[in-house]
Amino acid sequence: MPRLAGLCAVVGSLLGVVPVTWAPATWAQAPSLPAPPLPNDAALRLAGSNIIGLGMIPPLAAAWSRKNGLPALRTEPGQDNEEFVMLAEGAENARRLRIEVKFHGTPTGLEPLLRGQADMWMAARPVREADLEAMRRRGVPDVPPLSAFLAPGVENVIGLDAMAIIVHPTNPVRKLSIAHLRDVFLGRITNWSQVGGASMPISVYAPDPNFATFESVCASILGVGIPQQCVQRMARLAAPHFKSVDDLADAVSGNPGAIGWVGIVAKRNARVMPIETECGSVYDPEAFSVKAEEYPLARRYFIYVHPSRPSGATSQDFLRFILSQDGQAALKNAGAIDLLPGSSSEDYTLARLDGAANALDGTRTRVRATDVQAFEDAIQEASRLSVTFRFREGTDMLDARAEADLGRLAGLMQSPAYAKSQLSLIGFSAARGDYMANRVLSRARAAAVRDRLLALGVRNVSSTGVGPASPVSCNGDNATAALNQRVEAWVRKLPGG
Repeated sequence: MPRLAGLCAVVGSLLGVVPVTWAPATWAQAPSLPAPPLPNDAALRLAGSNIIGLGMIPPLAAAWSRKNGLPALRTEPGQDNEEFVMLAEGAENARRLRIEVKFHGTPTGLEPLLRGQADMWMAARPVREADLEAMRRRGVPDVPPLSAFLAPGVENVIGLDAMAIIVHPTNPVRKLSIAHLRDVFLGRITNWSQVGGASMPISVYAPDPNFATFESVCASILGVGIPQQCVQRMARLAAPHFKSVDDLADAVSGNPGAIGWVGIVAKRNARVMPIETECGSVYDPEAFSVKAEEYPLARRYFIYVHPSRPSGATSQDFLRFILSQDGQAALKNAGAIDLLPGSSSEDYTLARLDGAANALDGTRTRVRATDVQAFEDAIQEASRLSVTFRFREGTDMLDARAEADLGRLAGLMQSPAYAKSQLSLIGFSAARGDYMANRVLSRARAAAVRDRLLALGVRNVSSTGVGPASPVSCNGDNATAALNQRVEAWVRKLPGG
């Protein structure tokens, strides 16, 4: 992608962006070949996240096993309550499938992967340099660098979820701000009457600190990325910690004064509380806002394979199935949020137009009128797809989900339903740093995505960039500002389409 590399070199010094050459998505351009059959004695070992291991792997494994002609998949207990084994046998015991799952929490899955004791690491958050450094301190040999884990095919986004703030179904409070939640979890707000509810003490229920579920809310709401520090800050609440997210949700739905947090797939009978951001937007964790990653507590689920140890045929086949349409459908049926492109409502488009106007008059951020008009022109009579292209921090490279989304979007646009549609790619930036450099970068990124899609055979595709127009998040800190650095996909029917 010479165009993007050149433009990023021009603006890199202004934005602090390190230009990195685009790697071709050869997997998306290669012809589809039939997968080789599973070995007769197929075995798979997974370790890490409890919500992936307990909530997602069983339905995925059942659908995958059926696809491979082994419909009778049974579950047996493992060595403790956070382990189990799934087994299937073919006719006359000629074929066997064994899936071993250990779901002790995201941090516990990396070491088995590195030591060859697991084939896949289930993670409810991205890998971090701190994870790898912890492995080196533990004496794990030959720990790969972080860059190796970010390579396509090593880091795999398998599905989406939203951290849901849950309360009792009868709680009359209709929304809570990030600031309110921070004060509740730190013990500064202790009664529901302080946030417009009934006079009733607030009881905070929290997941086990070893779970990524705990860490996600600590980082996004309290600004504390180290779980033990978060536990210390919440210690005054004596908040009970639950080893089971189902038990946590049941406890909240049984206590009128309770509040807690779980992944949306585990909310059970509790009510989900809408969240108001610091710049005034209110979000529910509904499917489109999570797929587009606009909901403030949206998160990705990952499977990592070893960067330098070749994956076996069984691992490759299972991962290929998870990322396929059938695998994503199985995830959706299990209550998770799949990665397949969805379309926005008409109300969504109107809300985005209103947000752009607010940006122009200064209530959200500083935007030039020409960029607001360009955005409004680009989305007239169009619907937004949930596909949102984001980039690795500090680079011009698409992240793991965006790389996979290239193929998904190309397939969608070449389907009969969209064959006579115009695809408009709109680049956006955060409202930080030099305005013109931000706008140039937003156009460059949109053009680069366009070129990748053209190479995959997509036609009727255009691109533009509008800088910080129509932000979907606040620009107050690096984490929220990063959500505004994106390329969106909008479609409209062509005449006669």
